[in-house]
Amino acid sequence: MEEFLKGKTVKCDDALRLFLSKIRTRALEVLNIDVLESLGFILAEDVYASVDVPPFDRSAMDGYAVRAEDIFSASEENPIILRIIGKSVVGLPFSGSVKSGEAVKVDTGAKMPKGTNAVVPCEFVEEKGERIYVLKSVAPYENVSKRGEDIRRGDLLLKRGIRISPWDVAILKSALVKQVKVFRRPRIAIFSCGNELVDDAREDELVNLGRVIDSSRIMIKKLLVQNYCDVIDLGIAKDEVNDIKKKILEAMKISDLLITLGGTSLGEHDLILDSLRSIKGSEIIVHGVSMRPGKPIILSTINGFPIISLPGPPVAAFLGFILFAKPTIEKISGLRGFYIPRIIVAETAKRIPSKPGIKHFVRVRVVRKDNKYFAYPIRTGGAGVLSSIVKADGLVIVPEDKEGFEVGETVEVILLRDRIGVWDEENF
Repeated sequence: MEEFLKGKTVKCDDALRLFLSKIRTRALEVLNIDVLESLGFILAEDVYASVDVPPFDRSAMDGYAVRAEDIFSASEENPIILRIIGKSVVGLPFSGSVKSGEAVKVDTGAKMPKGTNAVVPCEFVEEKGERIYVLKSVAPYENVSKRGEDIRRGDLLLKRGIRISPWDVAILKSALVKQVKVFRRPRIAIFSCGNELVDDAREDELVNLGRVIDSSRIMIKKLLVQNYCDVIDLGIAKDEVNDIKKKILEAMKISDLLITLGGTSLGEHDLILDSLRSIKGSEIIVHGVSMRPGKPIILSTINGFPIISLPGPPVAAFLGFILFAKPTIEKISGLRGFYIPRIIVAETAKRIPSKPGIKHFVRVRVVRKDNKYFAYPIRTGGAGVLSSIVKADGLVIVPEDKEGFEVGETVEVILLRDRIGVWDEENF
């Protein structure tokens, strides 16, 4: 606390690394669930194929299944004549066997008839009654998808620690996997601090009583859902140590991580720090991060149980969630690999100032002109101005060791949405 009062803060990367090294991690319970219900869950074990995919040789296009050796000399000048003995369609394969001089008409995806090893595309065949005139040769297994071409029995399908995507579900079903073992979703508890906060109110109540809608908690809850968490909402705590302490102790019993909002600074009613210190086994790991907005973040543990205390203003809360809560949740959930944000390269259209020693997160709009992207900083950028996030296309990060960006410099923009250009450019 003395360091925070003197303005000494911890760099963002150092704060996260230190916090993650201190928290207690235990494997989440493993669930055995139906593959079709597994989307978004994290796989708890490697999955291997027990069948070949495709399970048989099949035609890769519409045409005629033949014995390649029968038509090695075929050309437009020297067509080879074969007799059509049947048809193979998807779901209704030809049941007989093909001999020399014979062919079977096939559809794309249909099972290759016994005795055939190649497909002649329709455009190289002239059909006349029960005979075809083949105008081009094909090599053995040309235009054929061979058994096991996609997946072979015993292949590793998916690795432990991957978050299951729609295409993962598809490959599991293709390999006849019915159930998978996954980690349960992490349970994240959340509450806000502040006598002024309410979940809902009339306009006159907000104006006359000084109430404030708890928008930060709403936003963080939705971010948690978006990150595949089960949310335990503990509501709003009064500005009293005992009430805050009670909610912290409750969260420890029923969740894997606690996120608190508000009360992290040093004002008279900022009581998160005092509440944490009143609990046996608590350790304040970080209080104050060299970032703007979001400086008064508190990272702490109680006997290894992780607590992330974010500032109340919505922009500061949002950035704190992205920088600290998201990677913590990923560690708790057993997710492997590295998160890569969606980034585009843009040119600064206006100067972006900053103070040395502080990592600045600048909200920007992105405009595309002549196949180039230009970043415009949003003028209203306070930590409590929620509309500055809503109207932003992305974030430009100014590192601690740089004094802003001048006009025309190349910057990386971390995109917040999957579309740009929605807002009127005249409203910068």
